[in-house]
Amino acid sequence: MSTATMTTTGATTGTAPMIFLSYRRDDSGGHVGRLHDALSARFGSQRIFVDIDHIGAGQDFVQVVDDAVARCAVLLVVIGKRWAGTGRIGKRRIDNPGDFVRLEVAGGLRRQGLRVIPVLVGGATMPGPSELPDDIKELARRNAFELSDTRWKEDIARLIAQLDLALGPAATPRTVSPLNLKTIPLPAGLPRTLPPWGTWAGLAAGVLILGYLARGALTRASSSVPVVPVSAPAQLSIAAEPPRAVPTRLAAASRAVLTNVQAWRSDAVLTQITARPQTGAASSGWEIAYAFRSPTDGAGKQVVTGVPGAAPVTKSLPPVPRSAIHALTADFVDLPTAVQTARDSGLAGDLRLALISASFVGHSAHPIWSLRGSASDSPFYVDATSGVLLRGSYSLQPGSGSGSARQSGQNPIQAFKSLFHKH
Repeated sequence: MSTATMTTTGATTGTAPMIFLSYRRDDSGGHVGRLHDALSARFGSQRIFVDIDHIGAGQDFVQVVDDAVARCAVLLVVIGKRWAGTGRIGKRRIDNPGDFVRLEVAGGLRRQGLRVIPVLVGGATMPGPSELPDDIKELARRNAFELSDTRWKEDIARLIAQLDLALGPAATPRTVSPLNLKTIPLPAGLPRTLPPWGTWAGLAAGVLILGYLARGALTRASSSVPVVPVSAPAQLSIAAEPPRAVPTRLAAASRAVLTNVQAWRSDAVLTQITARPQTGAASSGWEIAYAFRSPTDGAGKQVVTGVPGAAPVTKSLPPVPRSAIHALTADFVDLPTAVQTARDSGLAGDLRLALISASFVGHSAHPIWSLRGSASDSPFYVDATSGVLLRGSYSLQPGSGSGSARQSGQNPIQAFKSLFHKH
């Protein structure tokens, strides 16, 4: 299902023209996130509306899509290598008459004067007419715009330049120059100089005259500024807050923690790092759990940092077989790089859980990042040595769990197995 960015033409609503983004989340979600940020920075987030697939109960989704397309000035159709989509029984999703992407594109192509721009991402190529359903075959005739991962900034700049021609930049609020009393002419009949009254009487008269002049000037200034009514589209979805910044330099942080842990066991090695966002509406930090093991007898220690209002927490971990201990190397791919790889491949929403370990089944001694987003059905796996996305699903070896990043009392092994099960 796609997430659409709805737009409103200035002629229809009296507001600045806006943009409709059509894409398939599991095809180009990561690329669209970066594109949305760039367009918002240029045109303003109020001209970028998202999440048309969050339609209220009882609403006709076909009508909602048609209404959204009817109010846009430009339709960007973001196409990745899996844009056509594959359903559960092998059929392409684009061949389904009720497919959201197809409805959005078809509605845009039907509207005369709407500029429809295919945007190719992730090395995708433009589909030919024979690869498209009849109602969207015309899309193959539209000149496509490619956003390359290797020249992203340059391509984004060129795309924005084209959108500037079609939309114009965001309107700058009109300002009124500060009031300068020296330039205000005195009304006829008022004396040019104050009479030689007493000091207090003269000051009072001066204040009265200045107040009279300022009132007239402000009245004239306010009457010259037109009042423009502002209306909002009937179907309006509010864009989610941008994802919070993820922790960085975890390898260096783990070395600092290891220095203290080695006072417990000099042979202790880092085996796992788990990162979770802190809870609470006002919180933007992370709880990081570092797990260490002693190869001598398999005993472990966990150090949790970032707990709101608390110093780092240390607790003992139950012993594991020595064969289950696989140390993380100090040069693993950092979390922001792994997250970007996953977003480019479809990781959607906020990052909810990140775990790096070298104890995944079938990949012993090889570090792997496991990442889960709030809007993703399954975890994404990234090779922590090369930074390349790994296909398929992976599970942790039994007995390799390090415990939860929160002291919740839940069995940590079962919690991790439920998140990273083989399927």
